Amino acid sequence: MMPIYKLSHRMYAVSGTQASTTMDAPMIFLMQPLHPLSTMDATVGQGRGQTLHPNRYGGPTEHLYRRKKPRRYKLKFEHVAQKFSLSIKDAARELKVSVPTLQLRCRELGIPKWPYRKVRSLESLIETMVELAPRRFEHAISKVREEIEAIKLNPTMEIKYETERLRQEIYDSKYKRQRTSGLTS
Repeated sequence: MMPIYKLSHRMYAVSGTQASTTMDAPMIFLMQPLHPLSTMDATVGQGRGQTLHPNRYGGPTEHLYRRKKPRRYKLKFEHVAQKFSLSIKDAARELKVSVPTLQLRCRELGIPKWPYRKVRSLESLIETMVELAPRRFEHAISKVREEIEAIKLNPTMEIKYETERLRQEIYDSKYKRQRTSGLTS
């Protein structure tokens, strides 16, 4: 097989021929992918990754061959879990990273969705129970606090059915209380 040389990003030459061929010409042997060693993209210089021909924008191609830098700042699960009671924007600000970086790290840690709304819902449930009758809901409050801690350890955990029922009952009674106080005034 005759070696094919890359002259530019659109022009190729076949060894042993006089004329160069462009990619616009339909030639079967040019449609096959080129092996990187058969092109004229041999590196020049002292291993700097510069090629004989510039990239299509006219600049050197050194930046195209650089390896990605490793991430300097790896967030640990413990650091991220402490911020679950904050919105993702506030948590990212406190952790001194961008929101997309925090989201990416959460996916790497196995956290598919930021659990702020889940945690905030349970915290507001505790506030409501304390507001209504703290002595009556003492056991329920401790159960909900345990559930918040469990969610901070495992953010993929769903809220328990008993807690959902309790939340619905509390909000129903709160709504009825507001409605009756609104009608009497």
